[in-house]
Amino acid sequence: MNSTSDLVCDVCVVGKGLLGSATARHLTEMGLNVLLVGPDEPPVRSEHSGVFGSHYDSGRITRIIDTDLYCARIAEASIARYRDLEESSGVNFFEPVGHLAISPVKSYISEITNTARHLGVDFESLTDDELVDAFPYFSFDDEVSGVYEHATGGYVNPRNLIKAQSEMVLNAESGILAEPVSIIQKCNDFFEVITESGKKVRANEVLVASGVFSEKLIHGSHELDLEVCESTVVLAELREEDVIGLEEMPSVIFRHESEVEKGVYLLPPIRYPDRKTYIKIGHSESRPMSDPATNLIKWFQGDGDQVIADWLQSQLFSLLPNTSFATIKTESCAVSRSSTGRQFIDVIDESGIHVLLAGNGYSAKSSDELGRIAAHRLISGEVPDEYSDIDFKLKYKRK
Repeated sequence: MNSTSDLVCDVCVVGKGLLGSATARHLTEMGLNVLLVGPDEPPVRSEHSGVFGSHYDSGRITRIIDTDLYCARIAEASIARYRDLEESSGVNFFEPVGHLAISPVKSYISEITNTARHLGVDFESLTDDELVDAFPYFSFDDEVSGVYEHATGGYVNPRNLIKAQSEMVLNAESGILAEPVSIIQKCNDFFEVITESGKKVRANEVLVASGVFSEKLIHGSHELDLEVCESTVVLAELREEDVIGLEEMPSVIFRHESEVEKGVYLLPPIRYPDRKTYIKIGHSESRPMSDPATNLIKWFQGDGDQVIADWLQSQLFSLLPNTSFATIKTESCAVSRSSTGRQFIDVIDESGIHVLLAGNGYSAKSSDELGRIAAHRLISGEVPDEYSDIDFKLKYKRK
């Protein structure tokens, strides 16, 4: 494909966020002619009434260490390709500042440690006293311990990661169309994808990876076993003197003992597009959204849940008691979660549409490998040999 005016392709990937852009890039590397379709980020969220993405951010934690070996493996595979992707695309998105997992829950630390050893991760275990010496700006509860992941831990810039993937798509002489899709329909032996402006794309195959807005494009007699979950984050603006004092800060996950409030995650100082430097804190457990069809766009337009935001602020002040903040603001986000805890990388039988769904809150760091799996599944009919098709099979809700 020489230009997006020629709307004919082998595969149309609907959704140009983290998962869609990664899938499109891998499909082009496998020799297919791809059109990646989806809207750009809106300039003012509160005034936008269309499709949103959950990648409108400058920092997401990346790490291998995890209690779930599957999550660790797909993260490991993605992280191993970060530098090559940066060099090939000319776009930097990975900051290897290290990652710190903290908890008083011994079983949690033990599971993370076992995964790290199993995969040969470069890490060290830290006692309560060692944490104080290594990270004097933090204040943790008594009797915590930690696992510190070195060079493979840190954070990625989601906007730049998507830009890197998109550059690779364009370098392969495939195309990108910055428009939302309204209809996908089967026409004999091809698919027709129609954008909201009326542009038509003719494709041999279609893959939908539009995050929490995917289901409106997938028509079937059965409802997918997915939940849309809402999250609230707090962005605390740092003064310049505090930026210097925290320049060695890693990304952090602090797992509390309580089962209700499982913990928080913390990003180090990151300069955002408004040229201000923020520390971001979020809640580890997002909650199911009531009536997403009615509330999803309103949620993205708003500032999240103020009760949760207040709790996150208290956690931030507790973790960084000697840090002052110039301003504090809240933002909303949403993720899709599957009943299996795995992604759905499969084909809708009734329509023949391929899907890559259910980020489950951890797909940013692992998006490149998930895109590779989805591309392999589309081309060969099965996932790569190191995985099992059953892990990615679609599940439907019982009527």
